[in-house]
Amino acid sequence: GFLFARDNVAVTNGCLNLTARLLREDEKTVENLRRGFDTYATALVKAKAKSFYGYYECRAKTMKACVCNAFWLYDPLSDRPEKKFRPGDTSEEIDIFEVFGKLGTRSEEDCVRTYYTTVHQLVTPYLEGQVFGGVTALPNKGARNKVDFDFWGGYHVYGFLWTDKELKWFVDGEEMFSRPNDVFHRPMHVTFDCEIMYNWTGEPDKADLPAVFSVDYFRHWSMP
Repeated sequence: GFLFARDNVAVTNGCLNLTARLLREDEKTVENLRRGFDTYATALVKAKAKSFYGYYECRAKTMKACVCNAFWLYDPLSDRPEKKFRPGDTSEEIDIFEVFGKLGTRSEEDCVRTYYTTVHQLVTPYLEGQVFGGVTALPNKGARNKVDFDFWGGYHVYGFLWTDKELKWFVDGEEMFSRPNDVFHRPMHVTFDCEIMYNWTGEPDKADLPAVFSVDYFRHWSMP
């Protein structure tokens, strides 16, 4: 239902800006429509190189719309097709945050001002958007924390500590969630994106688009 469009990514006034918008008429091609890209265009930026243990931080301001704005780490095993497309391995993902600016058409809970943190381990064969091998049932896999500000109202600092022993999440220096590091022991790609979550919160109000997810800075302090 949404297309990752290259022209939705820009660096303006020193910030990385990711835009969510309605598809233009010229983007409603036969190919895109057959692939299910019929309404929205969004954006994704993924680091080419993987990174590992350390402290990850960004300063960001999100959209005032029911679009999922996310800062996350994952390894889709794209550099290891012999593992990705065969049974017997896993692909990991750590969501440093997933947040929404407004309620959507099918929000089953109050997602506004809710800071979602989650971890996932997906069993191969794996293809982005499709998990053929299943999902590992991890204990204490996530949290939903209410904050006292609107994510779109100004810039805030979001941090994540990843060591061989533990995982910890922070907002403006305050610890929000922690769990032992049971399975996350391989490097992953740093990723920022915005997505329409049809099965979670539903679609945004089209009048709220276009909208921009702005990242003032991203930093990573590595550790051995």
